[in-house]
Amino acid sequence: MKMANTIKIILMGAAATTGAMISGIAYAQSFPLKPIKLVVPYAAGGAMDAAGRIVATELTKVLGQPVVVDNRSGGAGTTGTHSVVRSAPDGYTLCFCVTGVMTITPISDPTVPYKPLTDLIPISHIHNMENVLMSRKDLSANNLAELIALSNTKSDGLTFGSAGAGGTYHLSGEWLKEEAGVKLIHVPYRGEGPAINDLLAGQIDLVFGTLASAAPHAKDGKIKLIANLGKNRSKLFPQLKTISELGYPNYYWSNFVGLNAPAGTPQATIDVLEKAAMTIMKDPAMRERFNNLAFEPVGSSAKEYAALLKRETETWTRLVKANPIKRD
Repeated sequence: MKMANTIKIILMGAAATTGAMISGIAYAQSFPLKPIKLVVPYAAGGAMDAAGRIVATELTKVLGQPVVVDNRSGGAGTTGTHSVVRSAPDGYTLCFCVTGVMTITPISDPTVPYKPLTDLIPISHIHNMENVLMSRKDLSANNLAELIALSNTKSDGLTFGSAGAGGTYHLSGEWLKEEAGVKLIHVPYRGEGPAINDLLAGQIDLVFGTLASAAPHAKDGKIKLIANLGKNRSKLFPQLKTISELGYPNYYWSNFVGLNAPAGTPQATIDVLEKAAMTIMKDPAMRERFNNLAFEPVGSSAKEYAALLKRETETWTRLVKANPIKRD
């Protein structure tokens, strides 16, 4: 009789465990049941939009439901990001979040109505925007060492353009001044395009910007590439050394782009989205496609992305506090 009761208890426990497993699987399989909105917090037509549409197309294939890009520009990206924060935490509205909206802008602007590390859940670090230091073609410096030396012969230093005061491109220049002792004067523009146009015209000496924008002009010999600002060399320009390789190992800058969901989204849903993001970004064809666009593919786990967000927040907090700049 005791043996029978023991067997009955074991079977009941096994049934409960199996039921829980099936319930978990069923929940995971129940998501998604309808289209997913991927908010790109910038206007259509830019590099962020292009990457977002590629990711949306591939996620559609893996998840079995349409993933539709929703461009919501404004507020230096914070308008679209905040719209995700205010969305239902069900996994059907996601943010294609970038460095600025997750670190710099919320740090430098106290009116930003969200807290990235608590209001948004990390899903996956999708890719990095490859960034470079470029110069006008007739600048009498062809590498970083010559650039530093040249800057110190100028009473006011060399001029550098960026996509706006207080943004990542501006602060990356301030960071290089701090690390390498190069003398630089910032010239803010309303976007990377106008800054590069003035570089092409010889109106400024340098621009801190994206390799995607610089590549066509560099290939035509209209500008020079001085250094890769990221951790790894670019697949498009493998001969271009990184700042770290040039003697400044503490300097590493690239705009990260990741997938985030509103706080409160169920963990089972996050798990499904994380797996889907990692799947598409580990695909060799997808990685080659991103490399060809001057994007560095990643496709991390949610845990790895969370660690990145913490590190980046610490770095940019220090830089913003050291350079209290009024934003455009």
